[in-house]
Amino acid sequence: MFNVYDLFNRINQVKPRIRLDVGQPDIPVAEEIIEEAVKSLRSGETRYVSTLGLDELRERIAEVEGVSKDEVIVGPGAKILIAAEIAMAKKIAVIAPYWNAYLLMANQFGKEVEVVETRLEDSWVPQLDGVDADLLIINYPNNPTGRVLSRRELKALLDVAEDKGMKVLSDEIYAEISFKQFTPARELYDNVVTVKGFSKLYSMTGFRLGYAIADREEVLKIKKFIESTVTCVPLFVQRAGIKALELRERLMNEVTKEYEKRAKLASKILKGLDFHEPEGAFYLFLRVPIDGMEFVERLLRRSVSAFPGKAFGNYDNFIRISLTSDKLEEGLKIIREEAECASE
Repeated sequence: MFNVYDLFNRINQVKPRIRLDVGQPDIPVAEEIIEEAVKSLRSGETRYVSTLGLDELRERIAEVEGVSKDEVIVGPGAKILIAAEIAMAKKIAVIAPYWNAYLLMANQFGKEVEVVETRLEDSWVPQLDGVDADLLIINYPNNPTGRVLSRRELKALLDVAEDKGMKVLSDEIYAEISFKQFTPARELYDNVVTVKGFSKLYSMTGFRLGYAIADREEVLKIKKFIESTVTCVPLFVQRAGIKALELRERLMNEVTKEYEKRAKLASKILKGLDFHEPEGAFYLFLRVPIDGMEFVERLLRRSVSAFPGKAFGNYDNFIRISLTSDKLEEGLKIIREEAECASE
């Protein structure tokens, strides 16, 4: 199994000048958020807190998401909340191309995985015919394709999940970075666990702050998993999360506009090559003329980094470009040059 984290560590050692590989926002964390964390630390908020999360934070999340506080649990990053659901499942299904960590977690817990392949030619729309699993993981806006399913496409997907009696884990970490109408899965299907976090919109990757939305019974199951592993989220991090939610509307406007501008720039520079124009998140999944890993090696020789498509499934002739660099335009032009050169 391809481990994207091994490649990430190697790229860190190479230190390319233009980083278009990892999903690490280059937009800085708002100063107000940092100040709130520091203020909390200086006031002595350094002790254990409730596993479910600070009531005030859960209430703010519930207000934003239109749910009850009892349907919210806070976790140290979205990944541990996804891990909790994978650990509780018997067999999981993932839609390719997928975030590499889903399979790494499933492998860690010894879970059987069924992969639902999708194709660029079909606009990355999945078909669940023949799928047999008790947990289906979906991720829209999608990493790595930038695809956002329409309400009709999402409903068709969830109708099949309902017919098959599958629980759905909806990884909506990029939900606020959508350039078209986004529909939360829980609006269309009851048996959904939604996982979100503060890493992408708020750039708070190092804060490790996420949350899950589910019915009360499911929240308590996740709570047991958190209790037995990481205990709780530090209080000063949760204070920073409360401040972030206060800034949510402003940041959604500013940050989403910025990433949409970058997506349009990338689509313009790479016009004529094979990809689906991003509709959300901050990635572009590009088909290249040669093996994706070989293409990545060629880019590294020009001090540009990207991830090969095989990190996201059976997509050897693709690369994922992360639109998160102040040297994005230069990097994209180099990628285009290499693609044209490789196709000669």
